[in-house]
Amino acid sequence: MKSFRFSASQARLTLLIISLVAFCFSSGSIGQEAFKIGVVNTEEVLKGSAAAAKATETLRAAGEKLQKKLEKIGQEIVTLQEKKARTELFVEEAQTADLNNEILQKQQEYQREREMGQQALLGKERELLEPIYKSLEDLIIKVGKDDNYDIILEKRLVTLYVKEKYDLTKRLTDLMNENGKNGENGENPE
Repeated sequence: MKSFRFSASQARLTLLIISLVAFCFSSGSIGQEAFKIGVVNTEEVLKGSAAAAKATETLRAAGEKLQKKLEKIGQEIVTLQEKKARTELFVEEAQTADLNNEILQKQQEYQREREMGQQALLGKERELLEPIYKSLEDLIIKVGKDDNYDIILEKRLVTLYVKEKYDLTKRLTDLMNENGKNGENGENPE
């Protein structure tokens, strides 16, 4: 896999942001002096997360395995096509029909393996990353509630400038990794 696919996470976080802003406006918090805003770069948190790094490595290894398998089938197709090109100069077209069928079967096998492999990778990506995205979302909400933030925004999507003291990225990265270690030891990360 080249990189994380953050679209599902971004969509959830965007909905969360919109919900929080709507709540703040409806509750009257916006006009008060004690309005507390935080920002987080979720992509950086995920990049710094040991669990996400492990999941990414698993997906990368599976992607490389699929790529090698497809390259092998692709090379078999090229070999058959070269054989056909050498043979068809000296025999009738009807005699190369078997090679045509072999080439077609290999091309179909390549297509089938590629599609099945991509589906398997996407399924595994969901299986591995969805719990991590959910954990991050839950952690953002927990930090927001515990520290009395009125709103926490996605830094990459909605901010041009923010004071460092309002950036929760490093803190959330540390908490994600701490929770991951606690979870590995059988402890409750909450």
